[in-house]
Amino acid sequence: MIEIKNIKCAYDGKIAFEAENLFFEEGKITAVVGLNGSGKSTLLKSIVGINFYEGMILIDGKNANSLGHKKRARFVSYLPQISPLVNMDVLTLVSHGRFPYLGYSKILGKEDLSLVENALKLTDLWELRSKNLTEISGGERQRAYLAMVIAQNTKFILLDEPATYMDIKHQIEIMEILKKIAKEGRGVIFSSHDLPQSFSTCDTVCLLQKGRIAAFGRPEEIALDSEKMKNVMGFKVEKIESESAVYRFNLCK
Repeated sequence: MIEIKNIKCAYDGKIAFEAENLFFEEGKITAVVGLNGSGKSTLLKSIVGINFYEGMILIDGKNANSLGHKKRARFVSYLPQISPLVNMDVLTLVSHGRFPYLGYSKILGKEDLSLVENALKLTDLWELRSKNLTEISGGERQRAYLAMVIAQNTKFILLDEPATYMDIKHQIEIMEILKKIAKEGRGVIFSSHDLPQSFSTCDTVCLLQKGRIAAFGRPEEIALDSEKMKNVMGFKVEKIESESAVYRFNLCK
């Protein structure tokens, strides 16, 4: 579990994010939603240790600030919204996900290789593993970086706008991958502007407004508070039942 207690993160004296009490569970998908500047990225970066903050973040019961960078990377993996275009093949990039567990030699063992292969297959990149990142599409590169954090095999995966650069087909596929990860018992926290897609995928919604938590709960519960949704996001979200009896969400005025 990740627990946040009395956290406050500020830039130039202005509060970017603050919360008295917030928690994220393993085996659950949490969508962090809100308008630009609401604190979504700040929250994720604070958990990962990129941002300075006041207060306490506990990861698996341990104070995150007491964990070294390498040790923290064994608990939490993070994919930012924009990833660099580096000159290496897909397999090498995904293998970087195992570095927190390796010694100075950086030689992958049998278990490391197995986790890398599984991540490549899960993201449908096995056939592209020998391709240079400069030779594949933006959506494929995003999946390659996703495969890297999956191969890291942490208890929690944090993703900032994971469907960036992807068409609708691959966006849906990414959400299905996140569901598979959660079924394995890992916690997934992702930020998104796509409300229907986020609400349809997650177990919990963390709705942010101006750096504070406006609502936290199950997506259907948040959707019922239509006035709050409209006040925070400018639109309401309604729940509909599809032919497959799976609940989906649509925007409405």
